[in-house]
Amino acid sequence: MPFCTQCGTRVEDAAAYCGQCGKAQPRAGASSGLSPTHDWLDGISERNASILCYVPVFGIIPSIIFLASRKFRHNQRVRFDGFQSVYLFVAYLIVSSAGPFHRSLGEVFETLITICWIFLLVKAAQNERVHLPILGDLAARSASEQL
Repeated sequence: MPFCTQCGTRVEDAAAYCGQCGKAQPRAGASSGLSPTHDWLDGISERNASILCYVPVFGIIPSIIFLASRKFRHNQRVRFDGFQSVYLFVAYLIVSSAGPFHRSLGEVFETLITICWIFLLVKAAQNERVHLPILGDLAARSASEQL
């Protein structure tokens, strides 16, 4: 059974406030950093989230995680970067699947998309927002729609 952080009186495990002095009590496990409400995304800044979205090919994974997370649900910048990265990945999949039919043309487009990813990653690291011509419009529209 824990004690009040202010007056030292015993309080119940689930008590939000001390019955003696009324002081708000920390939740169980909060001192160890393992509380059930602890979000593992708390340590990721907006800038770092945007950078992770643009890691070539593998950025799709953090993009989906950030788009689904509660922390970035109302953050327009991260949502825009996440959607733009997802749409860029879809374009990459379309180009790479069409590669066997037009091998040299497919390789050129795959290279251009990879260069675009790297460019967007650098711009995100510099806290600059780059709006791609078609994919950026789709991303802006998707980011403005809230869940």
